[in-house]
Amino acid sequence: MQTIYRFSFYLLLALLATGCSVQAADRPISANVVEAMRAPDDANFARAYAPRTFDFPRDHGAHPEYRTEWWYYTGNLTANDGTPFGFQLTFFRSALTPKMPARASTLASNQVYMAHFALTDGGRKVHESFDRYSRGAGELAGAVGEPTYRVWLEDWRVEEIAPGVQRLVARANGEAGPVAIDLTLRETRAPVLHGIDGLHQKGPEAGNASYYYSLVGLETTGTVTSAGRTFAITGRSWMDHEFGTSALTAGAIGWDWFSVQFDNGAILMIYEIRLVDGGVNPNIKGTLIWPDGVQQMVSEDDFALTPTGTWTSPRTDITYPSGWKLTLPALDINLTITPLLADQEMDVSFVYWEGAITVTGVMRGEAVTGQGYAELTGYGAQSTTYQR
Repeated sequence: MQTIYRFSFYLLLALLATGCSVQAADRPISANVVEAMRAPDDANFARAYAPRTFDFPRDHGAHPEYRTEWWYYTGNLTANDGTPFGFQLTFFRSALTPKMPARASTLASNQVYMAHFALTDGGRKVHESFDRYSRGAGELAGAVGEPTYRVWLEDWRVEEIAPGVQRLVARANGEAGPVAIDLTLRETRAPVLHGIDGLHQKGPEAGNASYYYSLVGLETTGTVTSAGRTFAITGRSWMDHEFGTSALTAGAIGWDWFSVQFDNGAILMIYEIRLVDGGVNPNIKGTLIWPDGVQQMVSEDDFALTPTGTWTSPRTDITYPSGWKLTLPALDINLTITPLLADQEMDVSFVYWEGAITVTGVMRGEAVTGQGYAELTGYGAQSTTYQR
């Protein structure tokens, strides 16, 4: 992405932190999430050098000593009439400075929050997406882990309503009417710590890492609203929480990330970071949990990810892979990944593809099925920008 767009992002953050308002329609739109979320290095921020001891729910809250943090919820849902839905609700925190400077106003902040909300309606075959920004002050946005966990941006929110139970609420106006979720997520499994006890390396450099864990197998009930029509649903959700001060290794242009929850109880988180020379970052480590609960890391050398088709956005002209073969030969896993809809492009300030997927295949000689989510960033990054 060109430097001007990266600068525009941080100018937007600075304006929000000091109390100025910015209209979404006036923002430049960029295809390159990698550059948009990358900040200049600052040695005064904390870094992830070694594993830490997590304390929940306290560590569900914000860690402002680190530059970047996000809370990422996705889920695969089914209405009583069989209609499939997918949802995303993500909150991003970005620190402008390592410490909060003295300010007289209670609305001043060095923390800026962004949130993305999307709903995929498999019945209508429509994906709708929305975003918001706010400064982390005056109860406009924030995240806390004590005394109970809560993360919010205005009225989009996640809140702990009982130990191990969270409620997600978001609402927006879609082209055909209201779009909303009101979901209850119940934990059924212990947190999954990625990498080495939650220390997840992003590159070979010391400190180029994050702390990363997931809540998986979240039993989900509640309602979704699409085009003004409300459906009772059930399903499974996935929560990622990651924080750190790392930057992607030089040459990275984007990533392809997948989460899968299999019907046999297995769990898979796997991704590739693509490089400008056509290669991939060799340092990446995914996570596989077998049906018996045994967890192991998966390295770049363990799997092959092969697109089986493409889809070109009519809005941005960006072409994304659409469908994949994923093989892990040494682990006897062979999977086919299919998007619920080809068009699940996030039409928000930083364009990327994020959508529900279904998975079929074979694991250790047994047929398996599953559902999950895929995230594709950096496609069209070298040339594509447009105005909403």
